[in-house]
Amino acid sequence: MRLIFRAITCLALVFGLATAQEKSAKAQPEQELLPEQSAAKAKAVLQQVIAKLGGSAYLNVRDSDCEGRVAQFGSSGDLSGFSPFRDLWLLPAKERVEYSSKGEHTVLAFLLGADDLNISHGGVLVTVFNGDQGWILDKAGVTEQPEDVTKNFVEQVKSGMNNMLRSRMNEDGVELRYAGTDLADMKEVEWIEFSDRDHRALRLAVERSTHLPLRWVVEKRDPETRVRTEIATSYTQFVSVDGVLTPLSITRSQNDRRISQTYLTSCKFNSNLSPDLFTRAALEQQASEVAKKGYKDAKNKK
Repeated sequence: MRLIFRAITCLALVFGLATAQEKSAKAQPEQELLPEQSAAKAKAVLQQVIAKLGGSAYLNVRDSDCEGRVAQFGSSGDLSGFSPFRDLWLLPAKERVEYSSKGEHTVLAFLLGADDLNISHGGVLVTVFNGDQGWILDKAGVTEQPEDVTKNFVEQVKSGMNNMLRSRMNEDGVELRYAGTDLADMKEVEWIEFSDRDHRALRLAVERSTHLPLRWVVEKRDPETRVRTEIATSYTQFVSVDGVLTPLSITRSQNDRRISQTYLTSCKFNSNLSPDLFTRAALEQQASEVAKKGYKDAKNKK
């Protein structure tokens, strides 16, 4: 029995070593890639992603007009309820968000990344960003966006996944690195890392079987406290819209804690949105029309 046991043990050790060597052999090429090889492999994976998302149709998106619902999750994981919205983009850096709120809402806080922003007026709310400028339209009228909010918007544009895939990955100073395979959301993924001249640390998890983007991670570090914050955006339920694969469900997390959930109900691309929509003048005109309508409604009630 002892001989048989020893023989089985030896076979198990040999098999285990062989398996470990096989795994090591498979992982070795990825770990030993030279910088040029790593960048080339990363670019090849990204080309697969772009092709899957629609190829030239995806790359040539000039504007988008999407509607849906968005909700925030509290620190204890409780859902605050959904708010309907309409999100218009004129790429690369013009955005207009229109949504309805009831009572006190902090929707803008997690959409824009401004933790101290709180909207208490209720009713229809419109936010517009045009590069490094921004405005808010609510019951109080049109006001300037807080400086930290506009700065955060500019940063979101620079660190956004779609902007990276469509243009930024070809900019001077942007470097790509293939970071190997792993599991994310119970799926096998390939990780691609990005860095730029401003030392942004960005990562993309690509589902290996479908070549679809599964998770986009932005790492931030407070310049004073050096505390690291990781913002992750997950994409699911892709459907084809105007030849572009579009995720209908988008989840945003901060340091592994879910903070918002967005569901898109409709999207249109390249509908020739007017640049005038993304100006303060447009908001002022809308504010004037709302005021006139409110005056007429109040007069008719008398």
